[in-house]
Amino acid sequence: NKCITDARSNEIKKLCGIAGDIFDLPGKYFSNASYNRAEIVEIQKMFGVSGKTQAYKIFPPLLFPSLQEDTTLKTVFGNWTLFAKILRASLYGVTSLHQEPCGGSKTNARKWSFQQVMPGSIAWAAVIICHFDCAIFLLSPDTEFPGSGVGKSSTINYKDLFFQYKKLLIMKWEMKRIKNITTNINRYVFGVAKLSTSMDPAGAEDFSEEINRAMLALDMETDSEED
Repeated sequence: NKCITDARSNEIKKLCGIAGDIFDLPGKYFSNASYNRAEIVEIQKMFGVSGKTQAYKIFPPLLFPSLQEDTTLKTVFGNWTLFAKILRASLYGVTSLHQEPCGGSKTNARKWSFQQVMPGSIAWAAVIICHFDCAIFLLSPDTEFPGSGVGKSSTINYKDLFFQYKKLLIMKWEMKRIKNITTNINRYVFGVAKLSTSMDPAGAEDFSEEINRAMLALDMETDSEED
C-alpha cells in the first residue's frame, strides 16, 4: 500500500531529525542516511556489540535502565524514557520533546484516537514494525526500513522482535513492574496517568529461548513480591 509506505517514510524522516535528542547523541549520526552508525562506540554500547562483532541481541542494553544489561532480564523494558520520547514525538510531533503537546486535530494521537500505551505500542517503540519506526532501527546501520522486516545491513529481524516483545508484554501486562513502566510512559506522553483497559491479545511467533527466560525471571520477581 503506497499510502502506508509513504506515511512510514515520513515518520522515519521526522524521527531521524530528532534522534540525537532522543538518544542524547550528536544529530549528525542520524541526519545523514549514509553515516556509518555501526562504527560508533556509543551506539555499539547500546546494542551490546563491539568492533566487527555485530551479533545483535534480542534484549540489547538499550532496553534496560541506564543501559545496564541485566542478565536475569528482570529489568527489561526498564529504559522507559526512551520509548516514551519516541511515542510522544510520533503522536504529537517532534516539537513535543521540548514543549507541551498541543493536542490539535492534526496530531497522530487525535487521528488514531490514541489515549494510552498498550503492549503493541511499547513493542513498536522498542523495535520498528507496522507502519513507522523505533529505537532499534534508528540506532542500527540500516538506512531504510525493509519491506521484509529484516535489516539489509544489520540482518536484524525487526518483525520477529516486535512480535516477541509484544507477546512478552501481553503475558506480563498485569505485573507491578510493567504497570509502573506503562504509568510512567503514559504520564510522559499524555501528561496524566492512564488506567489500563482490556486489550486484544493478538497471536504471534512462538517464544524464543530468551523470551521464555525473561518470562521466568519476571515470574520469580512476582513470587518475591508476594512473599
